[in-house]
Amino acid sequence: MTSRALHMADLYRTEHGRLRSFVRRIVGNHAVADDLVQQAFTNLLARAEPAIENRAYVGKAVRNLALNHLRNERRRAEVEIAGVDAALVADPVPSPEMTVLFRSELRKLLEAILQLPERRRETFMLSRVDGLSHDEVAARMGVSRNTVISQIVVAMADLERLLANA
Repeated sequence: MTSRALHMADLYRTEHGRLRSFVRRIVGNHAVADDLVQQAFTNLLARAEPAIENRAYVGKAVRNLALNHLRNERRRAEVEIAGVDAALVADPVPSPEMTVLFRSELRKLLEAILQLPERRRETFMLSRVDGLSHDEVAARMGVSRNTVISQIVVAMADLERLLANA
């Protein structure tokens, strides 16, 4: 063994426990902490730079490996979660049964709207279907804003009653 390797082995013996505890606090796992400390020393031994044989440099290398490990775990978790989410997402297209049900409900609503008095029906359609504001409906129909609001409230009550009886 070279003197550099002996020095690194001595540094490993003296610093291993402290570094393992430090990494365990970062990653939360004893086995992973052991692996990361060992990996850091292996990486440093493979390099030919003699200036890297001090405590501070080794500590920084171990810390960087631990942070990289956390980052990689987070990425893996996001991919796994994304895969699970994709499998659980419902098809946005309604089933044939739901389509029939929705059409039936829509037909009932349209029939109920047709039963409203003409002025109330027009007010309701302009506001709720065409999306006009109360002021716009009032201007179009030549009535006050309060009349529009009253007509819509009564129309909603009538529709609720008609649909409950349907």
